[in-house]
Amino acid sequence: MTAKRLRFVDAALYALVIGTGMRWVAVAAAVGPSALLLWCVALLTFYVPLAVATAELTGRFKGEGGIYAWARDGLSPMAGFLCGWFYWISLMPYFAGTLVFLSGLSLSAAGLDAKDPAAVLVVSSVLTGAVTVLQLAGLRYGKWLPNIGATGVWLVFAVVIGMAVVLGLRGQAATDFATSSYLPQWSFGTAILWGTIMFAYSGAEAMAFLRSEIEGGLKSIVRVLVLVGLGSLVIYVGGTVALLGVLPSSALTRLLGFPDALRLGLAHVGLAQFAAPVIGLFALSMLGGFVGWFGVGAQLPFAAGLDNFLPPAFGWRHPRTGAPVPAILLQGVVTLAIVILSQVNSTVSSAYDILVAMSIVTVAIPYLFMFATLFACAGRAHPADSWWPPGGAPTSRALALIGGVSTLIAIVCSILPNANDPHPLQSVLKIVLSSLGAFIVGLLFYVWARRRQSRRIGFAPLGEPLD
Repeated sequence: MTAKRLRFVDAALYALVIGTGMRWVAVAAAVGPSALLLWCVALLTFYVPLAVATAELTGRFKGEGGIYAWARDGLSPMAGFLCGWFYWISLMPYFAGTLVFLSGLSLSAAGLDAKDPAAVLVVSSVLTGAVTVLQLAGLRYGKWLPNIGATGVWLVFAVVIGMAVVLGLRGQAATDFATSSYLPQWSFGTAILWGTIMFAYSGAEAMAFLRSEIEGGLKSIVRVLVLVGLGSLVIYVGGTVALLGVLPSSALTRLLGFPDALRLGLAHVGLAQFAAPVIGLFALSMLGGFVGWFGVGAQLPFAAGLDNFLPPAFGWRHPRTGAPVPAILLQGVVTLAIVILSQVNSTVSSAYDILVAMSIVTVAIPYLFMFATLFACAGRAHPADSWWPPGGAPTSRALALIGGVSTLIAIVCSILPNANDPHPLQSVLKIVLSSLGAFIVGLLFYVWARRRQSRRIGFAPLGEPLD
């Protein structure tokens, strides 16, 4: 019996869920109405190249592995490994940033100080332990929180839109859009926003994993990518406008913009008593997403073949649950260590900025590999059932360059220190050295695996794939 495949609508909704993040709207709203133009520019200079690269490379390379296999087969085995390594490593600071955000939400919902570093660390430790234990129990026990979270985030989004509409109809909108400036100003907020917007639009490449699971195959994926781009733009622009309608940009912060908007907005519309439950619902939705991605992250080394380069013990799975125990434990330890490292000589807000910047820098590196692969493969012959953009190879190369430059700019912008950071040089060094350290560790694993392989079957050059 043939397994039932995803319909186009199901695939589009799934792609929107994994490709949009409501907390990034608060980062945009904290910059002000000028963020609206940046959402549109980023769609054209990053998402469009990303979508084109995803569609074209999915058609070119038939095997499993997605972005890792593209870099491996289009560039070199070492490029493929480093692409997959950074794609996995980028999840660690992302998890850490999510923990800090979740801790702030939880403390805020409980009426406690969300900027108390000690309290944030305690909550982060408890959450890390609980999620790690849940994932060790296996997928059967780890899947229900993501299901609840997927529903909760859209309910909270509807609440924000509803508050903005009510305040707008009353003439009490917090931002006068008619007299606002929509031209971005050079500042730390604008710089980090560009990196955050790139991060917010990322994820389209994951559709390559669903090629055989979607009715219509590659044709449906192309249509989904178009719909997700337009849908994400509506969600991000609409969410930013709604938040600015509830609170002025000066009252919003990157860390607590969303809970602040929820609390004050509900008070403005006479529903202050529902603030704690709604913030709690948003915290639950974030926890669901965290649990879901934590489980996916533990599987990534195996999906990308990275376990062939790591110590043999890393590939062990629990015989009953099938959980990749070493990968899960390593993720938990590294994530909590990054949370602690980010808090050294930092406020909670600056630590959160550092974690977001770490996530953006490390996740941007695989995109550089992907755009390089698109550029290198653009002139090669297309398989019969593949897809390429109007204009063929010149268009692909142009978009690869645009996407690559946008990604590099996002990396540079994410490294810039906050003007309010009490230790700006230290913050920059945390980001740069952690990324450099990840590169060195990954390279050592690759060289170690090559030497192990050469001793077993004879010498194999570094550029050739492992058996």
